[in-house]
Amino acid sequence: MSAIAATARPQTLAGARRRFLAAMPKHFENRGLDGDALTALQTRRLRQVLRAASDRSPFHRSRLAGVDLDSVTIADLGSLPVMTKAEMMASFDEAVTDPRLTLSVVNRHLESVADTPALLFDEYVVLASGGSSGVRGVFACDLAGAAEHMAAVVRGSLADLARAIGWPPPNPSAMTIVAAPTCVHATRGLSAVFLQGGLAEITYAPVTDPFEQILETVERSQPTILIGYPSVLGRIADARAEDRLSISPMVVSVTSEQLTQDEVARITDGLGVVPSNSYGTSEGLMGTAPPDSDVFDFASDLAYVEFVDADDRPVPRGQPAQHVLVTNLFNHTQPLIRYRIDDVMTAVEPADAHGHQRARLVGRSDDLLDIAGIAVHPLAVRSALATRADVADYQVRTGPGLTLHIDVVPSGALVDLAAVEVAVTMSLRRAGVAAVRVEARSVPELSRDALTGKIRRFLRDRAPD
Repeated sequence: MSAIAATARPQTLAGARRRFLAAMPKHFENRGLDGDALTALQTRRLRQVLRAASDRSPFHRSRLAGVDLDSVTIADLGSLPVMTKAEMMASFDEAVTDPRLTLSVVNRHLESVADTPALLFDEYVVLASGGSSGVRGVFACDLAGAAEHMAAVVRGSLADLARAIGWPPPNPSAMTIVAAPTCVHATRGLSAVFLQGGLAEITYAPVTDPFEQILETVERSQPTILIGYPSVLGRIADARAEDRLSISPMVVSVTSEQLTQDEVARITDGLGVVPSNSYGTSEGLMGTAPPDSDVFDFASDLAYVEFVDADDRPVPRGQPAQHVLVTNLFNHTQPLIRYRIDDVMTAVEPADAHGHQRARLVGRSDDLLDIAGIAVHPLAVRSALATRADVADYQVRTGPGLTLHIDVVPSGALVDLAAVEVAVTMSLRRAGVAAVRVEARSVPELSRDALTGKIRRFLRDRAPD
């Protein structure tokens, strides 16, 4: 078999889907773990990951030298070194546990990945993420680990489904995912491997398609379950409110981009369903928040989070953490041990029903706008634009000096660009930027990451194309 596989063998996918279905009841149980049982499972999985890392990864072997791998616990994580995306990518060939998975081979595989499931060596799921910061990361995981990743994404909603109609469901659900255009992103790659044709009949509407084409795809698919990026689900909700779309989803879930309260209201008003919110990373940290809640429950039996300050020191519950350090407890292929992610979260107390970690997600620590040396919170721009009915979407680029460039997608035929410029200018002045120039232009679509389809809402130090 060729080292660079563009598709996955049908028998491989069929087996992976059967094992995924069979494993889900245990995942339903694990959602309710508390206290000693959760800690014991985390510790067992941590030791397995550390053993794989020490035995088979030169990068980790030196970093774990002197650690008693048979007695280490979750409480001991603070004694281990922190790893960053930059370090991981610079040492990728030494960080993975299969020497065949060189960065060169993985990148060639990713270049071949399109809109169908693709497995490297017919056994590895490979994902790529630009992240909100735009720094590219590449992540490989074997099928067993990738199934755990997928389970973390869907086990809450599937548990509700199992209670209602039994397990496994007798019929697949109609699901439409408005997200990434290719299988290199988790929203498409994992669902295509583990859900398609089994639990769900999935229709994919790439967010990189023209918006009218997205509407046609969604209309044609008539989803019971609608999943997507909030930046585009908001526009879909507007279209339904304007009678340009006739769908009645029972479940709406957003993913991959931060969900604001304005977007919650917009989606709820347009689609008639309060969206649930999911937080997910290609690194394996997954969390879900029910409708009307801003607290995420993490699948901490599968990924453990340390909430830390700018210097990676622990912060107490209730205090915002400037970063989180994630230890993936299922990926033995590319161990991620105390891996820094620049998300700002505030940990809260565990729920009465379980002991899993919980937090409010604020945003990213690198999301502040730098305008001529003045740090400005992006809400200074968001709040000014949220009140404008003629603005469907937007993207901000910092320009030279005190200039901000804003690309605006009109909600109708026209947008009052002069009024947009005045509103943002006044908001920025209230935020402390005394002399700022705002230039707005109307565009039909915003630029998105070519692979993931994500919008980077605020782009730094770039003039408009």
